[in-house]
Order: sequence, then C-alpha cells, then structure tokens
Amino acid sequence: MIALDHIAIWSDNLYRTTIELSRMTGIGSADGGYFPGLGLGQKIISLGGGVYLEIESIVDHTMIAERKPLALELERQTAAGDCFAGLCLRSDDLDEIARFAAHRGVEVATGIAGGKEVMVPRQKRGKAAHAPDFLGSWLLGKPNIYYVADLDTHSSTLPAQPGTGDVRGLGVTSLELGGDEASLREWLGDIDPAELGIDIQFNGLADGLYAVGFDSTAGPQVIRLAPITL
Repeated sequence: MIALDHIAIWSDNLYRTTIELSRMTGIGSADGGYFPGLGLGQKIISLGGGVYLEIESIVDHTMIAERKPLALELERQTAAGDCFAGLCLRSDDLDEIARFAAHRGVEVATGIAGGKEVMVPRQKRGKAAHAPDFLGSWLLGKPNIYYVADLDTHSSTLPAQPGTGDVRGLGVTSLELGGDEASLREWLGDIDPAELGIDIQFNGLADGLYAVGFDSTAGPQVIRLAPITL
C-alpha cells in the first residue's frame, strides 16, 4: 500500500531551520542522526499519521572542504534559503516498488549512499530499499518510494526532545505541487496518487513541492517553502 512517508527540507543550518519550524508550528523536534556516507545531519518533526519533516544540512565539514557533489548541490539549492528538497512516499510491498522501478527504468536501490546506514542516537536505522535513488527523483521535482514494512522504528515515532514544542501533528491533509496531475501520473505509472488520501493541488509552475498542509492540536497549519531548483 502506498502512503506519504516524509518530506525532506534542505537548509544551510538544520538547527536554525528546525527551531524556526518548531516555533512556527509548535511541534517539537527529534534528533534524526546523520548519514556517514553523505555528511548530512538531520532533525525530525513529526506531522502525525506516520509522516515527518526531515530537515537536512551538511554537518561533516570534510564534505564541504573536499567539494563533494552532494555538498555542492545542497549549497547551491540553499543559497537563497531553505527549500523543499524531496517528496518521499513509502510502500510495504517490495513488488510494488520493483514495478515502479521498472516503470522508471531503474534498479531498486538497496541502501543509502552506497550502503551507508543512518546513524541515530541509541540505535541504527536499517538500510532502505527505494526507487529511484533520491537525487534521481528530487532533482526532477518528483517523488521516490521507500520500502517500509512497519512503523515500529520509523522516524516519525521518535519522541520530541523536551522543550522543543508541545503541539502534536495529526496528519497531512494537502500538498501543493508544481506541474499537473497528468505529469505526476505518468511518473508514478500504475500507482494512483489518490491512494495517498491527501488533497493534491497543482499550480502549473515548475515541478516540486511548494506547500504542505496538516492538522495539529493547535489547528490546521500550512508550511510553505521554495521548491528545489531543477
């Protein structure tokens, strides 16, 4: 079954961005750890319903000093400020992901950054099968799909750190995307975006994510950022 999993936000300072988003929404944040192979650190803000914001920035200075491709791309994308980097779906059916990969003409990736794991406080989160590779989707302004068998160790379940916010997200209700419905359907193949159970609005601009609406214990809210630059 297909579902919305998480929304990636790129920042030049994940602490600043996370604090600003928590102050704006009232929702607390958790430490999401880092990707050793990418030099990315992350903070997590749960929007409820198994969906979370993944705020990312480069935290390993050697990636910047050595001008690694992802560090250069993130630097380029955030030159004008924070942006929505990726719209990430999930499925609990590996066959569904394999069919999507075949539709896109790619192989199912079986790890992150060449098999590197996500290192988080007190535990490791497993490698995630996904298609296409995240940059192969995000830089086109299109979603990719991750395999998530259950939500027991899902990042959306990480408890908010004390003092970061008391509001709880109650689930995503809407997305504003660039492009049009026909383009999204062509990208997804036999996956019906209506299965997400979310109101998807198209603004006809460049592909990418422009806004996410969600319910919360403080009432309905919307987060709007610039989309990734294609």
